[in-house]
Amino acid sequence: MLSRTKRLLRRIYVRDTWRTLSPCDVLLVRHDNDCGYTFRGKAYAHLIDSFGDLCTKRSLEVRTVAKPLSVLVGKRAYHSPVSYNQADIGIGLFRQAIRLIKGADFAAQWAKSRRVALWGDILNKAKPKIVVGIQPDEYLCHAGKKIGIPVYDLQHGVIADEHPWYGEKYRMSTPTEDLPDGFLCWDEQSVATIAKWASKKDVRVIEVGNPWFLRFIQEDPDDDLVHEAVAQWKTHNGAQPSILVSLQWGRLQSEISSNGIIVDALEKVILGTANKYNWILRLHPVQLRGEEREIVLKYLTDTFGAEKAQKWLKSSQDPLPIVLRQVDLHITYNSTIVIEAAWMGVRSIILDQNIREGGNSESYFTHERSIGMVKDLPLDPNTIKQWIVNTLAKGRAEPTLRDSSQALDAFIDEIVTRCRS
Repeated sequence: MLSRTKRLLRRIYVRDTWRTLSPCDVLLVRHDNDCGYTFRGKAYAHLIDSFGDLCTKRSLEVRTVAKPLSVLVGKRAYHSPVSYNQADIGIGLFRQAIRLIKGADFAAQWAKSRRVALWGDILNKAKPKIVVGIQPDEYLCHAGKKIGIPVYDLQHGVIADEHPWYGEKYRMSTPTEDLPDGFLCWDEQSVATIAKWASKKDVRVIEVGNPWFLRFIQEDPDDDLVHEAVAQWKTHNGAQPSILVSLQWGRLQSEISSNGIIVDALEKVILGTANKYNWILRLHPVQLRGEEREIVLKYLTDTFGAEKAQKWLKSSQDPLPIVLRQVDLHITYNSTIVIEAAWMGVRSIILDQNIREGGNSESYFTHERSIGMVKDLPLDPNTIKQWIVNTLAKGRAEPTLRDSSQALDAFIDEIVTRCRS
């Protein structure tokens, strides 16, 4: 078992390779945490790499940069991402030294200027016509505006008023030069949330759908990834109803979870109904590849047995669109999968009490709750069991996923036009 120190050193020793970048049309930016799939032995960031594949299909040159402190770089990952770990760490170390001499404010401004300059160097090497990333940081956005390269944020999770990255009360005070030039959203609800403030800052907000889900709905005969995934899939269905439980990375609070991974009430339900339902526990990508992997696997093994733990570990790497076709219900603490489950007609419950009415995050998943696809429940085993019985009796709902492929194609058309101009 690697210690935290060894894991950190492993990340620090990932050498910088950003200087090897060659000119491209589209520069993608992602982190290891975004890599929820493995394609032909390489880590695959399902959302951002799906977008990149669409660009490649249109004969656009695509390159990828991995954000610090990623280790899935070079040959280990799709599109051979380059790294700038060491340069970023160096800036952080100098910032601490400057802070001791000239104070925190001066050090923060110095570090920002250096990170903006670093991104400027990266962009000048790649010379992209556009950058698309998962939550691109203020330094990249700032550098892009200085050079004239637009930077877009591709939605990867819930967008809500209380979300510190997307909510109006958090972003209205952000200088325009530190914001993306645009947001690429999954649905009209997400567009509406960001548009509350983005339109006032001349930031585009576009509904393009979810590139990962769209490719599994369309099933293009030339899409090798989809065809290989479908061919390798082994159905989980049997005589018993199947219930998907999506986990969150990060330790849950002790007052709701003695194990830090699943709330105690849900653990009791799973153990008490193991012979009645086919439970499928899905690990978060961070738990699959990050420091939590061994902790989570130990908990699953100790609590549910080695056979189930290994089965769930393997099934967690299956494409979510395929999994959702096979399950009847979905339960989570607060995973964004409730949105994707609703797209496929699968009803969910949320156990995060902050998302209930009056909670700190009550604006999360308001649309899905309003159409009856998501319900928040108290942390009570009997209440959860009764919801399962009642909801199974209803059967699956009508899928709500809209075909936004034309909007996505139109945005890529913009990129093609920009590259040819």
